[in-house]
Amino acid sequence: MRDTFPVIVHTLLLRRDAVLLLRRARTGYLDGWYALPGGHLERGEAIVACAIRECAEETGIVLDAAHVEPVAALPYRSDGQQGVDFIMACRDFVGEPRLAEPERFDAIGFFATAALPEQTVPYVARVLEMRRRGEWFGEVVD
Repeated sequence: MRDTFPVIVHTLLLRRDAVLLLRRARTGYLDGWYALPGGHLERGEAIVACAIRECAEETGIVLDAAHVEPVAALPYRSDGQQGVDFIMACRDFVGEPRLAEPERFDAIGFFATAALPEQTVPYVARVLEMRRRGEWFGEVVD
């Protein structure tokens, strides 16, 4: 039997040596932790289109598809769940970030990639390290 699983798209919004992070709040999942903008791929939606939509919804930032590049694919299995996270990156975007979904996030800001907040979801540091090494695939099994 085939299983269905979520596909999540996250985006590294980069400015010089810093990455944009949002602190999750009132969601019931990883509240208080910093994460990349991102969310579930909708049925029929392209990966890049999802990155563009999620960044606009969560940060107010407008991305041009021509400037969004793939960084990593991270299939995961944890606590009986499985899925795949796609990580995209963009350095060229329009607008200044803002809390566009204050019901889901309570802080936003650029953080030095070498000094992420202590409570940053682990995949962020992993993806940044993978990117530095030129790696694009990393399976996560808990």
